[in-house]
Amino acid sequence: MTSPTIDSPQFVEEDGFTGMIVDDTGTIAAREYHTDHVTADGTKQRALTSTVTEEAYRGQGLAGKIVQYTLDKALDEGYRIVAVCSYVQSWLEKQDDPRYEQARDTARPEHFPKEG
Repeated sequence: MTSPTIDSPQFVEEDGFTGMIVDDTGTIAAREYHTDHVTADGTKQRALTSTVTEEAYRGQGLAGKIVQYTLDKALDEGYRIVAVCSYVQSWLEKQDDPRYEQARDTARPEHFPKEG
């Protein structure tokens, strides 16, 4: 098996986040935290709440890669997108892919992480 790299990362799905491994240490270098919701009319939504890159891995474009992977996976699974995280909002504004804009929903109070 080939070791993951920045250009060919390994993505891991955990409860509440997607992780990204980019070397043979197995360290999760970046995470995209999300929550799933179903609206009253049955619409599935994935709220992306926080993007985190470990300090040692910053400055290599990992945040954008994990956001794109997480968004594409959500769309493939039939979710609409709710961008709560400011990084995700900024990333989406720079994209030219109409799929993202067509699948976006406005954040509501239930999409924000609970304090406590």
